[in-house]
Amino acid sequence: MNNPDKKKVPIYFYYLTISKQMESQDNSKYDIEQIKESFSNFLEYVLDKELTVRKKNIINSEKIIWLDSYENLKDGNYNLIFKSAKYNHVRNEIDTETMTEHGTRKNPQDGDEEKTHLCIRFFKGNDRFLTVYESNHYGLTLKSIVDYLNEQFKLYNEDLQEKYYYSIEYEAMPGEDFLSAIKKSKTTSVLKLTVSKEDIKDDFMKFAGRTDIADEIEISLKRPKGIKKFPENLIKEYYDDSQDKRKGKIKKIAIKGTNEFGDFEVDSEIMRMKHYLTVNKETLTKEVDSKDFFIQAQVFITEMRKK
Repeated sequence: MNNPDKKKVPIYFYYLTISKQMESQDNSKYDIEQIKESFSNFLEYVLDKELTVRKKNIINSEKIIWLDSYENLKDGNYNLIFKSAKYNHVRNEIDTETMTEHGTRKNPQDGDEEKTHLCIRFFKGNDRFLTVYESNHYGLTLKSIVDYLNEQFKLYNEDLQEKYYYSIEYEAMPGEDFLSAIKKSKTTSVLKLTVSKEDIKDDFMKFAGRTDIADEIEISLKRPKGIKKFPENLIKEYYDDSQDKRKGKIKKIAIKGTNEFGDFEVDSEIMRMKHYLTVNKETLTKEVDSKDFFIQAQVFITEMRKK
């Protein structure tokens, strides 16, 4: 039974690299300790700004974003909370219990705040940072967060007349081999196959003479009752077909299930793992409880490091 005070939060893993750009006559080496110190100073610089100065307007998506808070855990480890608000989204409001209409109470510039959480952890012996990103449908993409930080970094460099210029890049942390991930699963509950609509010879596809069906169709298979996992040989057969670019009919396979860390999702196209954290919800807004998110994320990171 689902706990009404909890929610499942999808998280992805990335590598974050902070580059130091120098003048041509500067021969100093890349010093990760200096990078960590500069990044800490940079975050403090951003938070010292007034909100009206700290915010960034993403015009294309009509969204305002800003760094709301951060916690410096020392030695290159940080917990960051970003906020966003979408504007120009005015609608009639209605009480869904009494069906009483309230009209349009928002102004075009008003928006609902959304939080997006980011954990940054430094791994010794590596010049990159592991980043745990909370995927929030109503929040921010990692790209928009990194773009925001890079713009702020540019201002930081100019305002403080820093000797070095810094920039941030990110890349997805690759997941393990698709079939290996399936072998390690405890259960598999949903199997999705993406195929071309041309390969489905069924009268249903011609229903009512529709021509506006997407070129690719997703077929979702539920696990039969009485078993915990789809047969591995069945998945392998589908997987082998998806890897045959000349004759294969399956474009992509996606699997949902559980492993030693909890719920997971993996697909054959993007070899990365999608995990879920079960965290507390805020009482009124039902948003993720930030303190509990960072606690659960750290538990997960610690377990990962043991592997």
